[in-house]
Amino acid sequence: MAILSPASLLGCAAVAVAAGTALQPVAVLEIENAAVGSRARIPLWDGGRFSVVAQHSMYDQPVTEEFAVDAERRIVLEAVSSPSAAVREYFGISAAGERHAMQRPMDEIVFRVAAGTPQKLRIGSAERSFLELGAHGDRLVMRGARTTALAEWLTHVRVPDFPNFQSTGGELLEIRKVRHQAP
Repeated sequence: MAILSPASLLGCAAVAVAAGTALQPVAVLEIENAAVGSRARIPLWDGGRFSVVAQHSMYDQPVTEEFAVDAERRIVLEAVSSPSAAVREYFGISAAGERHAMQRPMDEIVFRVAAGTPQKLRIGSAERSFLELGAHGDRLVMRGARTTALAEWLTHVRVPDFPNFQSTGGELLEIRKVRHQAP
């Protein structure tokens, strides 16, 4: 029986750790824009969490909706924040305070890209305008998905088509668009 050297043992341990990490589940946010036939897949490395920041269309007041993709691939509304009582009441919140936690699981969420100030998608410290996903008035359908870290990393090998994406360098958030293919 051969005895492995310390360097070989260390190499084997590194491979085992890398393999374990590569198979870790990663939440993914899929955003479909049927008007232009595109779908964006955005990995949510930070525990599946993201936010939508907007000016409420009826009250013209700021609102932040905090979401997470759960293990069942549902999008869960976890909190709503707004300094406006009217906006909070619109969401069915009558208690005092600016931020309110909740648990509202949904299979999908539909947003229209605002005609005024467009909404922003926030993931970690990165923010992207909804205009990178469609034009004013376009219907965006968001769904949760799951993949492995390895599968997500492998998608970065290809150079995707970003017709509306402008890089500022060093982004933590990358929006990848995939054109629908007819069956």
